[in-house]
Amino acid sequence: MSELVLKVSKRTETGKNENNRLRASGRVPINMISNGQSMMGSVDQAEITHILNAGIRPATLLELEIEGSEKVKAFVKEIQRFPATNQVRHIDFYKVTPGKKITAKVRIDTTGVAKGSKAGGQFVHLIHEITVKSTPEDMIDLITVDVTDLDVGESVKVSNLKTPPSWEIQVNGDPIITSVNKTKALLAAERSEKMASTGDKDKGKGKAAPKKK
Repeated sequence: MSELVLKVSKRTETGKNENNRLRASGRVPINMISNGQSMMGSVDQAEITHILNAGIRPATLLELEIEGSEKVKAFVKEIQRFPATNQVRHIDFYKVTPGKKITAKVRIDTTGVAKGSKAGGQFVHLIHEITVKSTPEDMIDLITVDVTDLDVGESVKVSNLKTPPSWEIQVNGDPIITSVNKTKALLAAERSEKMASTGDKDKGKGKAAPKKK
């Protein structure tokens, strides 16, 4: 995704009434958390709704332009919504520190049609996200795996992913992300072919001719 920028206005007053006044004016109250500390602010409701509707993910980093301060990188930690309307009620952002590793969930998508699927195999996508520890500079929110050349019986494992060198993928072992498995129809066809091949060999053998005395 292209870099997302969000303007943040500072706020000092708290409480239910103040938050309701903010929402009535078209703004959403937020907190920005960093190293155990929190800074209060607000963002334009239309602007944040547009960004959220664009499909940001847990590992999507945003650039926050804080009023009277420097720009910072952060990702969405928690979104609270009104149950009846699904309107954004409150957002917590987590500020990241350059060079300091963060942990986030990264989505895995696939592209292309596996050639094994065209040959009758069953394509399966088992892992749709992985937990990654990385520096903010190397963090990406989506990995796309091209499965076009994936044949029947082949798979893509976590170790096959092309990832930045600073990444520490938090998984046990080396699980399969996606594969093309043999279907019952393919297995039955293989058995039939094997039996036919064996039968042809047996017919070719015949009986040995008797020896002349």
